[in-house]
Order: sequence, then C-alpha cells, then structure tokens
Amino acid sequence: MTSNVRVFAVENKLAQITREPGGRTIENAVRAAETRIESTRGASVAALVEKAEQMTALAAQGRAAGDPAVFDGIYDMSNAIFGIAGAFGLKALADAAFSLCDLADWFRGGEAANWPAIDVHVNGIRLLATLGDKAGAAGAESILEGLRRVRARVLPAT
Repeated sequence: MTSNVRVFAVENKLAQITREPGGRTIENAVRAAETRIESTRGASVAALVEKAEQMTALAAQGRAAGDPAVFDGIYDMSNAIFGIAGAFGLKALADAAFSLCDLADWFRGGEAANWPAIDVHVNGIRLLATLGDKAGAAGAESILEGLRRVRARVLPAT
C-alpha cells in the first residue's frame, strides 16, 4: 500500500516581515492593529448589550438571594464592559462601568448593599450599551452626572 504524502509549506508571516528591509514601522503596525480592532466593532458592541442584559439578570438574582458573593460577578461583568467600551472609544459607557466596579468592590468588601445604587448603575450601563455610538448625542453626560452623584452618596469621600 503506497500513500501519497503531500507536504505543504506554511509561510511564517513574522519571519517574512523580519526579512524585509526596515521591517514594519510603528505607524503601520498601529494602523494595522486599529483596522483589526475596528473590524470587530459590530460584534463587540452587540456583546456589550448582551453583557449589560446578563448583568441586569445577575443583579436581580443577587438582590433576591441577598448573597453578597453576587458582587464578584457584577464586578467582573462591569469590568469586562469597561474594557470593551474603552477599546472602542465608548467613553461614557466605560465611565459608567468603572463607577459600578467601584460600588461592587465596596459592597463585596462587606459593606451593606445599597441595591438602588446598583440598580441605577446597571440601568445606566444598559441604556448606554444600547445607545452605543449614539450615547453622546442622547445625553450621556447627564446620565454620568447622575451616576456620579449616586456614587458620591454611597461611597465615603476619599
């Protein structure tokens, strides 16, 4: 029995770039990275809406159960939203998620949970995620100002 083995040479892109004179400029590398990131914008913004909905359900379950361990999940979900929003320049959403991270961290440290403060943040994040790039035109700054006031009332002054 004879077999016909075929060998395929795989071109190593990194090796090819390093053999080229001058390699790749920083500007070209950054431009290429930005293009790759931008190509995922649609899916990533949709994921933000999905994560905001998951966080809403998680907060509702945590409130019903009265389990402070829920703040670990809220923190993690809010942190993920913060990272994705920041990568795509959704500053208002990133700021709201950062604020919720502060609150969740405070409550998971043993402080008594203030569910209205959590609910306001979760709802604000959900709204900003749904608005996406249109959040600025829809009054994102007034939403953020409201979240700042809530956070200032709940957290001790530092």
